[in-house]
Parts: sequence; structure tokens; C-alpha cells
Amino acid sequence: MNIEQQFLKTIKKYNMVKEGDKVIVGVSGGPDSVCLLHLFNKFRRQLGILLYVAHLDHMFRGKESEEDARFVETLCHNWNIPFFSDKVDVPAYAKKSGLSPEDAARRVRYEFFREVKEQVDAQKIATGHNQNDHEETILMNILRGTGLDGLIGIEAVRESFIRPLIEVQRADIEKYLEQENIPFRIDATNLTTDYFRNSLRLELIPIIRKKYCPHFGQSLRRLSEITKRDLAFLKQETERAKANTVRYHSEKVIIDIGEFLKQHEAIKYRLVRAAVEKLSGDVKDFEIRHAELLVDFIEKSPTGSRIDLPKNLQGIKEYDTIILSKASHDEGPEYHYVLKVPGEISIKEIGINVKAYIKPKEEIKITADANIARLDFDKVDSSLIIRNRFPGDRFKPLGGKGFKKLKDFFIDEKVPRRKRNLVPIIEAKGNIVWVGGMRIDDRFKVTGETKTVLVIELKES
Repeated sequence: MNIEQQFLKTIKKYNMVKEGDKVIVGVSGGPDSVCLLHLFNKFRRQLGILLYVAHLDHMFRGKESEEDARFVETLCHNWNIPFFSDKVDVPAYAKKSGLSPEDAARRVRYEFFREVKEQVDAQKIATGHNQNDHEETILMNILRGTGLDGLIGIEAVRESFIRPLIEVQRADIEKYLEQENIPFRIDATNLTTDYFRNSLRLELIPIIRKKYCPHFGQSLRRLSEITKRDLAFLKQETERAKANTVRYHSEKVIIDIGEFLKQHEAIKYRLVRAAVEKLSGDVKDFEIRHAELLVDFIEKSPTGSRIDLPKNLQGIKEYDTIILSKASHDEGPEYHYVLKVPGEISIKEIGINVKAYIKPKEEIKITADANIARLDFDKVDSSLIIRNRFPGDRFKPLGGKGFKKLKDFFIDEKVPRRKRNLVPIIEAKGNIVWVGGMRIDDRFKVTGETKTVLVIELKES
């Protein structure tokens, strides 16, 4: 079966489009998306659809990115297809949001596609994901520690997104473009191993295929199909459990604890995820650890307890029910002070005094007091900022494995949302050095190389 036949077969198999549909095609200029656009353009009359192209410049590659945009625009002009484009500084967005460059690019790109879809009142958004992308995604999810949902990989159809090349190999796409003499752009970053997906594609997968499993891709696709089948059963059982366990209202979800406790563990996690999705519209940023916290709260907390969750949600235990809803409490005071070292200052908004002074390392006596922080002065500064938390705050908790969002740190430490602005954030040179009374940043800890120690003390005023 040639690529054109496979393209049409996949569209029919998954009922991707119907006559009269407006379809947005996401085109980067690379081989996959150009091939997808070419096929849609060739068969658009047969399919009875209207085409539009959306191209986003992620600003990763300077002039090369600008040339990609011009290339796609020219292609659309030659094929008489409406063209929409935009530019977003994804590197800056990734740094601000704490996302990886890949995840940040995907989030921004898909949001742009949705905006174009709304603008032209389209029904579908088509992307050029191929069979290799599907296989790589499954492996990436496995290495990241996925649940069953991650083993599905890239779905052929998800909401308004369609992937007509999902059953076509990358090599066949490139061969087809060569045969048809269709030009495309090469993104040089795809040839480096700096990004996780590239590293898998260029290094790990070839080793697995060569040494361990020649049919590795086929094995992953089979795993995906088996998982889809089993998940269909789990979803069916979850729907049955919902009937007696969960009551949905416009602004809250009520869970019957007695019925909840009767459920299998797998169903419990699906019930709480479904509740979060109902209230928030999706489960992005609601990770397995958050589901574990919520299940544990439902099973073990006393009446009257409350839990703060991501996505501005809260849970309250009332006798035999759990009520999940949007949080409605006050976030607390805002404050911002500068403290020169040595010195002392009163933070009247939260009723504490902050004192900072310097001592030689040999004079320091270590005591177990959460309200005292000891830092390497040479790595900090003589001017400190004491403030409330900000969205996007990140630091490297002492003893941790890496950077963590402050929001996630508070969730893990079970700090109620209403109390989070009462925790003073101590900052130096744009970095959080101490989450007051809780944890210092690992980068500024006292080590064997430390000569001078900065001591910061918190006391009630």
C-alpha cells in the first residue's frame, strides 16, 4: 500500500473528516507536515474539505525560523491555501514556566492552532505525527514513569486533533517527498541529541533495534493496542462506579466515601482524576502524586479536614462525603522588603521579624531550628529580598534531586493554600535562597569550602 492509499485509509478508518469540514493543517516546513499538506491539497476535492495552514515561529533558531515561515507561506501561496502565522518567544516562556523547551513549544503551538481554529470556525486540526513519533512517545512515557494512559502514545484522533500519517513510517514519508520532488525544510535541532526525543530517536532506539529487538517499533505499537483494549474496560468500570460514588454539580463534585472505599485502587484513582477534569476542564498539572494525596485524604483524614490541590481546587471532608470545588479563600497578604546584611526588619503583614548577620564558619553552632537558616555568604549577597510567593517560583530544595516549583513544594509539604503567602520567601540575586521556616536552596548550603556564613533568623514580632 502506497502512502497516498494509507493516508486515505487512515482518514476513513478513524472517521477523521467529513464533507464540508474546515481543516487547519499545522505546518512547520519539515518533511512530515509538508507531506501532510501535500496529501490534503491533492485530495481535498475528493474529501470535500476546506484547508487552512497554521505556522508558528518558536524563535529557537533565529533567521532559520524566519526562513521556515517564508517557505511555508510561499507553499501556501502556490497551492492557494489561506496562511496564518505567529511568533512566540518559546525559550523565554520555557524559562518562565519551568517547562522543558519541547513541552513549552508544544503547549504554545497547540494553543496557537486552537486560536486559528476558532478564528476560521474550523472543525479539525491536522498534525504531521507519524508512526515513528507514536513509538518514540510511548518509549518517552515509559522512561518518565507513565501510567496506562501514557502507553497509548499518540492517538490518531483526540478531540479536534487528527493525525492522518500516524500509520506511516518516517522513511516512507521522506521517500515519497523525494519521488514527488516536493521541497521541505530541515530543522538542524532535530539532528542533535540535546533534546530528550532526539536522543531517543538518534541514540537509544537504534541500539535497541540493533542489539535487542529488531522489531522494537512493532512491539511498542502492539503494547499500545493492548493498552487501549484494557483501558476501555477500566473506563467502563469507572463509569459504573461513578453512578453510586460521585455526584456532579455545576461548581462542585461530591464523593460518597463509603462507596469510594469499596472500589478497586485503580478505579479510585480514575474517579478522582475524573472529578478534577470535571471541575477544571482537563487534568494537566494534576500528576499521579496529587491523585495519591487526594485518595489518601479521602481514606484517612478526619471530618472537617481540608486539602489544597493543583488547579486552584480544594477538598473538604464532611462526615461521609468529600466535596471538591474551586478554592474560594483569600490568598493572603502581599509584601516586598529589602534587608541589608547585617540588619533586621519587621514584616508587619505576617507578624515576623527577619534578622540577618554574618559569622565566620568556625563560630557557627549547628542547632535544629527551622526558623534559622545558614547559607554560604559568598554565594548569596549583602542585600536580601523578603517577599510573598510569586507564580512560577522555583528553587532547588536542600537534599532534593533538582529544581521544583514552589507550588509543588507547598503541596508536597501539605501547606494549606490560605497559609502559603504567610511563608516568607528570602531571595538574593534573583534566586530563592530560603523558603522561610521550611527549606533552604541546595545551591547556597554551607559546605567544606565555605568561609563565611550568612545566618538568617525568623522571630514572631
